[in-house]
Amino acid sequence: MTYENIKTGILTILVVLSGIMTWSIWTYQPTYETLKNGTTDEEVAFSSKRELKKIVRPHILMVHTGGKHYGTTDNYDIDKAVAILGKWKYYSARKYPGKQDNLNETFARQANTEILFPAGVPSEIYRRVLTFEEEKIPKFDFDRIIVPGEAQKQEGLIYFTSSKNQTVYTANVNPSAIEEFSELFQKSYARMDQYFIYQLAENEVYLPEDGLKLPKYTYYSNPLEPEKLKDALFKDPSFVQKSIVTDGEEYMDSSRRMSVNKDSRIIDYVNLLSDNDGVIGTTSLLQKSIDFVNEHSGWTDPYRYVYKDDFNHRVVFRMYTKEGYPIFNNSGISEIRQWWGQSEISKYLRPSFNLELPINPDPEMDMLPSGREAVTSLKEMPKVREELVTNISPGYYMSFDPMDKSLILLEPGWFYEYEGQWQELKYGEGGRHNGLEQD
Repeated sequence: MTYENIKTGILTILVVLSGIMTWSIWTYQPTYETLKNGTTDEEVAFSSKRELKKIVRPHILMVHTGGKHYGTTDNYDIDKAVAILGKWKYYSARKYPGKQDNLNETFARQANTEILFPAGVPSEIYRRVLTFEEEKIPKFDFDRIIVPGEAQKQEGLIYFTSSKNQTVYTANVNPSAIEEFSELFQKSYARMDQYFIYQLAENEVYLPEDGLKLPKYTYYSNPLEPEKLKDALFKDPSFVQKSIVTDGEEYMDSSRRMSVNKDSRIIDYVNLLSDNDGVIGTTSLLQKSIDFVNEHSGWTDPYRYVYKDDFNHRVVFRMYTKEGYPIFNNSGISEIRQWWGQSEISKYLRPSFNLELPINPDPEMDMLPSGREAVTSLKEMPKVREELVTNISPGYYMSFDPMDKSLILLEPGWFYEYEGQWQELKYGEGGRHNGLEQD
């Protein structure tokens, strides 16, 4: 065998080995252990996600006809109204050129239907419910949508008004669309309760002429699992340290803390590194707040959007009863509250439980005074300055059963908002609860 033959044989072997190694690299599939992602939607979910119209929803529907006012808080009627509004095509949204006072006088004289929200709704976020034909619409907040009655339908104008900002915007719809709406609500006012207008210092409210007969409820409270919420709120749950403290549990990593208070039944989450400076758009603030709760399906009870503070980056969602009345409490167990930094959640407060089905199928009924009696009681309170009252409403107070802390009591009553805080109105022998803090 010559030297050249030996060299050729060695080169051939090297080429074959190289090919085998290349093929092995290309086709090699290492066996990895399957890792469970602790932050997936399937695992971190307390309830179901909710669409915008279920969270940002009206609290009362008013029909004005013949100089009288009729209203309902019934969810069926309100959902029906929103569904009809959602079918229309809106165009030419613009600021109303006239004076709002003149417009109010027109509405007072003529028939119309009014849909009222608890707080200002950004136009850009509500276009998910209402279909605007233009890609860009004016940015404005509204808390009332006014649909003209039969006599005004030929104009095809829908009005969006803001009690807080004293602004009015309009949009056009097909005039024939208003006819369907008018036929449904202008002709069905007889089954609604009669209301009257009560003028407060900064806005007007609608209050029932007659007393209200409302049920008293008792619920079992179902505790949420703090470990699930930990997995949802902390970026890397594996680095979170759990501690047992005097009043409950505490979860911490290098920049976040979540406290679960067993006495107050409140979960308090704080992001210590959140940047609270800067400006958040009014639309972004509310949308981010809804998205944040949807990320862990945290709508464990029928919460509604009720408050927004753009300057302090704060949003509040409150529980409502099936009759459509707000639920209050002096420690915040009926609310989800959020404070935001410029890009991340800064503080998140929520109850550590959700309500099961009521345990009293035939609840005891409570008779509340009429709206006029409630106003009289309010005026008789010596320490209440009427010009500082910004809202009055029937509602429910949530408390723990003193004999069994696993039970939640819902008792109807009258409430008023005073200097940013909701308080229970004392009437008869006096209210049960006072100082319902908003902060």
